[in-house]
Order: sequence, then structure tokens, then C-alpha cells
Amino acid sequence: MDISDLLALKPEDLAATILERRRFLAQALPDIEARMSDDADELAPLVEKLRLARDAESNKVAELKNSRNQSQQEARQLLQQTRALREQLDEKDGLKSLDPKWAKEKLEEALEEIEEKIEKQALALKDERKLLAERKKLLQKNEEWLEKRRKDNPEMSEYVDSSRKMQKLFKHADKLHQEMLTHVEKNEPIHDEFLEKRAELRISIRQVERSRSLIKQSESAIAFWESHLDGGLDELLKNARNVEKGGGSSIRRRNAELPISTEKDGGEEE
Repeated sequence: MDISDLLALKPEDLAATILERRRFLAQALPDIEARMSDDADELAPLVEKLRLARDAESNKVAELKNSRNQSQQEARQLLQQTRALREQLDEKDGLKSLDPKWAKEKLEEALEEIEEKIEKQALALKDERKLLAERKKLLQKNEEWLEKRRKDNPEMSEYVDSSRKMQKLFKHADKLHQEMLTHVEKNEPIHDEFLEKRAELRISIRQVERSRSLIKQSESAIAFWESHLDGGLDELLKNARNVEKGGGSSIRRRNAELPISTEKDGGEEE
């Protein structure tokens, strides 16, 4: 129905059409509300199940991270200690008989470089795993070196012991880190699905609330139009007939607080 058809309708016919529409909605809305309620009832336990699964994985990640951080902190302290011991041996020429590769492959510097990347850079999971693999290889390579140097250089006993403790802590921290990354990877699709289903649940709940609100509005609207069709539309047409007779409109202008210009050159409303 276009605007001309709408304007051609008699008030009684228009009111009857509105009433018919309201009755149709009143019949359809309960079914819509029921479907939306069923959807919400079905989604709610699924969302809760996903939330619990996500939180369980998140808690496991937090536990592993705390344990890893503790091992890393102790390892870093030993890292500084072994570096200080090596520098002391350097000053005393205690490393004179060592493999010349030592100067090129100083364990402390390499470990510090890897540790700094892990701590300070935002890395993808595969990049973190790559760094952990590099550290594992470095620590394994150094183990055999330490054993041989301890036998050949008794003065290195404290350095070797400290370095081994450090290696053990780093290995333990890396194992925890790998396990943590596994849980992080496992938790990503769970978290994504949780967010998706939670959004669907919120939409369903809003639709249920909207349907219930419309049901109430329809009940009031039906009663309103039935009473006016039975009792006549004179009260509703009062303002319209007043305008037809030249009276002012009861509709408030958006800028009603501004006066209407009375100037002949600019007689339009401000």
C-alpha cells in the first residue's frame, strides 16, 4: 500500500487494519517467543560447558606459567652467577687450557639472548617453540663440554656445578613452557567457540525479551483499538478535524522553541 492508498482510507478502515495487524501479531508472537526460549535453553548449558572448559585450560596455563616463571627466575640468578664465575676464571687465567671455541660459544650470552626474546617479544606459538628448541640444543651441547672441563680443570668445579644447576632449571622451565603452549593452543578453539555461542545466546535472550514486550504491547493495542472502534473515533480525530478547520497542529515541531518568523522576506520557519 502506497501513501496515496493509505491517505484514501477512511479512519474506520485504517483503524480496522491496524487492529487486524495487532491481532495477527498477538497470535504469532507466542510461537516466536517459544522458539527463542527453546534456543536460549539449548544454548545456555552449552555456553556454560564451554566456559568451564576454557577456564580449566586457562587455569592450567596459569599454573604452568607460575611454575615456569619460578624455575626461570632461579635459572636467571644462576646464569648471572656462572657468568661472574667465568669472568673470575678469565681474570685468573683459569680458562687458559680450554677449548678456544669457548670464546665464540659462551653459553651465558646465548642463553640471555634467547631468554630476552622469549620475555620481551610478542611471539607466535611456533616461534616460541623454535626458541625453546634452540635453548634445549644449546644446553645439551654444553653438558658434555662441562663434564670434560671439570676433569681437566679442578678449579672450575664451582662453575660447572652452578652451570649444571642452571641448565637443569632451564630444562625444567622449558618443559613447563612447552606444556603451557600445548594448553594455550588447545584452548584457542574452545575460547573462540565460547565467544560465538555466548553471542548467539545473548541474541536469543534479547529476542525473547523483545517478543515478550511485544506480546504485552499487542494486548494493550488490541484493547485500545477495539474500544475505539466500538465507541467511535471522534476523540482520536479531534485534533485532525481542528487542523482541517484552520486550527494549530498538536504535533510539536523539532525547533518549536524558536519563534516563527513574521517577516515577509523570510516567512519560513526558522
